[in-house]
Order: sequence, then structure tokens, then C-alpha cells
Amino acid sequence: MPNDTYKKDVDELVAHKERMPWDDLRVQAQKYGIRNSTLMALMPAETSAQISNSTNGIEPVRSYITIKQSKDGILKQVVPEYRRLKNKYDLLWDQKSPEGYLNIMAVLQKYIDQGISVNTSYNPQFFDDEKIPMSEMLKHVIQFYKYGGKQLYYFNTFDGAGEMEDDVPLAAGEVDEEDCDSCTI
Repeated sequence: MPNDTYKKDVDELVAHKERMPWDDLRVQAQKYGIRNSTLMALMPAETSAQISNSTNGIEPVRSYITIKQSKDGILKQVVPEYRRLKNKYDLLWDQKSPEGYLNIMAVLQKYIDQGISVNTSYNPQFFDDEKIPMSEMLKHVIQFYKYGGKQLYYFNTFDGAGEMEDDVPLAAGEVDEEDCDSCTI
């Protein structure tokens, strides 16, 4: 079971407490087997998020309004329920460090047997001379693996591409007024 094989260092972040009947599940798995080889996996959600007008799963949103370009054209997307939830979103590029996010991913990884594709993101404005020190990135790599992370995917750096300020109005015709509230500003 995932809770038998996780990296125990993650218990420094959240104390381990058995909340589910793992012993019963172990007995059932030995008796009946497991149908699928994977107990749980988190998929990347970039494309499906665009199609369903949702956020990228466990990733913080980059901006209230993003611009995505593909072979099919340009898509301007507004975060879900912008009017009602605007002040509830923690934007990716407002984070001074990915440490908190990496800790959350490590705790999630404890119960997920497949590796979570985790990204780190850095905004140069929070660093001297707007240069991200290699020592800072290495510190986060070590932290991630210490707590049981399995897969660091991208190291993203903010360059402003694809994001819009939330006070920039969309041009007429760019948003169908018939759309749901989360699609319009």
C-alpha cells in the first residue's frame, strides 16, 4: 500500500496518523488481488483544463486571464468563477518561493503510488538583480526528494508571456455574453 512505502521524512511536514483501515485493505488485496496496477495517478491537466474552462489541477493558476495558443488558434481563458472567487486565488507568480507548493505535493505523494509531475516556478522580481540563484533551485530539488517527491518536471521562470493583468478589459466580441459567469469579466 502507498502508506507502507512513502518516504518517512514527509512526516516532518504533517504527522502521520492512520485514518483509514489499511490493515483490512491489505488483507483484501492479498485475498482478492488488485485489478489495476496503479492505485492512483494525477494526470497533467493543461489541455483538458483549457477545454473544460478549469484550472490546471493541482497547479496554482498563473494569472486571472491567460492566453493559450495552439494550432487551432488563440484562446483567452478566465479563471473559473472570476467575479466570485477572485480574492481566493493564490497566483503562481505572486509566490516568492515554491517551497510551500513542494511541501503540499510531498504530502499528496505520500498517498499516490504514481509519481506526480511537479513543476517549480520562480518570479525573478523576488531575487537580487532579478537573477534566480542556482543554489535556490538546488535547495528546492533536494527538499522535494527529501520529502518523497518522485518527479520534478519543469522549472518555470516568469516572463509575462501568456498572462494578462486582471484590470485589462477584453475587447468586445472576445467573450460571448451568453457564456457562464466564470467566462466573462
